[in-house]
Amino acid sequence: MEALNKMTTASDLRAGGVERGLARLQAMGDEANPAEAAAMFESLLATMLVKEARKSLGDGGFFGEGPGADVFSGWLDQHVGEALADGWDLDLAGMVRAGIVEKQEGSK
Repeated sequence: MEALNKMTTASDLRAGGVERGLARLQAMGDEANPAEAAAMFESLLATMLVKEARKSLGDGGFFGEGPGADVFSGWLDQHVGEALADGWDLDLAGMVRAGIVEKQEGSK
C-alpha cells in the first residue's frame, strides 16, 4: 500500500475517489486537523449520496451505457457531491469537527 500523505485536502478526496478518500481519512488518525478531516468527511458523504441517488435512474443513467459512461458518471458524482458539501446548511463538518476535537482532547 502506498504511503499516504498526512496533508490530504478535501479536493484530494474528491479527485481520488471514495475508496482512496476513506483510506486517507483513516491514515490521518489522531493527528488529524479536525477542520480538514470534517470537511473531507462531509464531501465524502455528499459524493456517496449522489452516487446512490444516481443509481436509481436505471441502467442507462444520464450517460447511457457506452464507452466512458462510468467515467462521466463518476465525475458527475464528484462534482455534484462537492457542490452539495459546499452549500449544505446542515453543518455536518462542524459536528464531525467537534467530535474529533473531543476525541483528541480525551486521549491526552
